[in-house]
This record gives sequence, C-alpha cells and structure tokens, in this order.
Amino acid sequence: MVKDYLTKEEKLLAGILPDCQTPSPHDHSRRPNLVDLSLNYNNVPHKSNAVIICTSHRGHLTFLRGALQSYRKTGKFVICSYDPPSTAWYSEDYHINNIPDLETSLAAHMWIHKHITYEEPKRNGWFWDVRYAQGIVKLFKNFKYVFTVNGDCIWEKPEGVDDLIELMNGHDLMAVTSDAGTIHTCAVLFTRTTFMKVMDYMAEYHKVSIIGSYSPERLLLQAVRHLGLKELKVPEQPIDPIDNSVDHYTRYAQKDHTWHKIVGYRNLGAEWLTALIERFDLPEKEYMNFKFFNAIFAHCSHHALNYYNTDDRRYLYQAWDQNEDTWTDRVYYPLERYGKEPIIGDSPETDELFNYRTRL
Repeated sequence: MVKDYLTKEEKLLAGILPDCQTPSPHDHSRRPNLVDLSLNYNNVPHKSNAVIICTSHRGHLTFLRGALQSYRKTGKFVICSYDPPSTAWYSEDYHINNIPDLETSLAAHMWIHKHITYEEPKRNGWFWDVRYAQGIVKLFKNFKYVFTVNGDCIWEKPEGVDDLIELMNGHDLMAVTSDAGTIHTCAVLFTRTTFMKVMDYMAEYHKVSIIGSYSPERLLLQAVRHLGLKELKVPEQPIDPIDNSVDHYTRYAQKDHTWHKIVGYRNLGAEWLTALIERFDLPEKEYMNFKFFNAIFAHCSHHALNYYNTDDRRYLYQAWDQNEDTWTDRVYYPLERYGKEPIIGDSPETDELFNYRTRL
C-alpha cells in the first residue's frame, strides 16, 4: 500500500487537489477554516525531520509545478529558492511571464528570492539559492536531513523519501549520480551537519566574483575531499547507453537506478531536450505547465504543443525535424510531409520512417 503523508487539507492548500475555497473568518462550517489553519499549519516548519530545497529559475517553469507537488507529497518541509529575472531593463511582460504562477506558488511551503546575480547562472544562481536557504535551515534544529534538488526534476514515488534517508546509513551525503570527477547537484541528500559544512566551504569561493569560476559540482567534490566527508555512492546509477559512462542528467527516463527505484526520480528537463535531439517520445503531458510552454521552448515548441493537444504524431515528427539543437540536421517540412491523416497512438512504421535513429 502506497504511503500518503498529506491530509486532504494539506493537499488542498498545496493545490494538489483542486477547488480549495478561500477560508472564511465567519463561516466555520467551511473546511478548512481559519481556526483549522491557525492551529495546525502556522508552525509547519517544526513538523519535519527533513527539508527539501528546490533550486529553480525561469528555465524550469514548465516543470516546476509538478516538481514541487511531488516534493510536497513527501510530507517534508519544501523551500523553493527561485532565481529571479536578472535584468531590470527587460519589459514588465517579461517579468510576468518568468515568475511562477499561483498554482506553482502554492506547491512550496515557502519561497526565497536571492539577490539578483549576473553571468554564468548555474555557478552563481545555484550557490546563492542554496546559501540563502541555509539561513532557514539554521533556524530549525529539527531538520536533520537536507535535500537539494532541481526544479525540473520530479519524484514519481515521493512516499519512498524515508527509505532514501535510511539508505544513508551513517554516511554524510549521497547524490543521484557521482563519479571520480563529479558529484552532480541535480539531487543530493545531506545530513544537517554536512550541509552546513559544505555550504560554508563553498561560500569562501563566492566572496570574490571570478568569471568562469568552479561549477557547483566541482566545488561539491572539492568540499567532500577537503573536509574528509563520507560520501555514499548509490548502488545503481543511470548509465549513458552510448558510452556506458554515468548519465549525470538522467536523460533517458531510466528506471533501473537507485533514486528512481526508491523515489521515482526523473529529470524532465533533460528528458525533454534529449527526446527532441535524439528523437524519443516527449515527457508526459501531466507533468507540463503549458502556461509557460512557448516562452521556454521556442522554435519547435508549437509543434510539440500541437502534439500534446492532439496526440497526432505528425506534429512530433515536425518537432524532431525542426529542433534547433538537433545533432545532425534541421529541416522544415509541411505537416502533410508526414501523412495526410492524423497518426494517433503507437505507429512503429511511421516512427521508423521519420526517425533517423532507427535508420542508422
């Protein structure tokens, strides 16, 4: 039986269940009402042994709502550290279209917007997102474990979170992927003490800005070595099917690695890009927030959106062909090139005809 860590009220408050009515200060028959909420949810940070820090930015907005909802279902305290748009001279519409919407905002317990940083967004953005969240972690000693996760990654089995914590078994940290040269930051679980040590170590490298400075992954690896931390390398990691190296971005929706088996970990952003470049099926529509779809995925996005809306695979073939990042080619054909009638459902013959991977 699948564990359910959230009450119906909590699911309504997080937007996981629809149609949460505005609590009334007068009508106490309406549930949840303000008395319920005041008594049960004002002290919510004290109720969890772990905190999940989701680092995010505009590039995650299509996936962020689903990601946060999956983290919320763990019953742990969820912080979203969101990297705000960085250039004040952009238009107001740009800011409106690059800030999370109401549904997404409800899915985290709290939000942090760091100070605005520029250039090399991952190097600076990720660190400052987590550094500010560290200040919240310090306030609550009940947070014995700290997750840092990305806003385009989801957990399809959030009920497994405590099993993931148990797997640590006395180690200091555990990442979804790790090898001799990289501890990847897509998803990492730290003990509280380790998290504090690592972030303080990294902070010394960000006091002075250096263009092209170390990435979070390299700094994390360096911190582990310098501080003598005990890293647990998970028993099974996602593997790149081409060269058998560790697939740090989990690009192929693999299900045979440790984090997926326990919490259903998937990197939807990486799956999306890989699907268009290498011609696979796109991530499921249930995980997409189409309000931000075209703003994030320009160029071929309207074909992909047509595919999501119609299930007509001809639009998927158009998206494959016109994707700007394709490894080998970029071609522009009319829809009729792929067939005069809609192609719905599995279609091995047309998939093979229009998928160069199967013809190599």
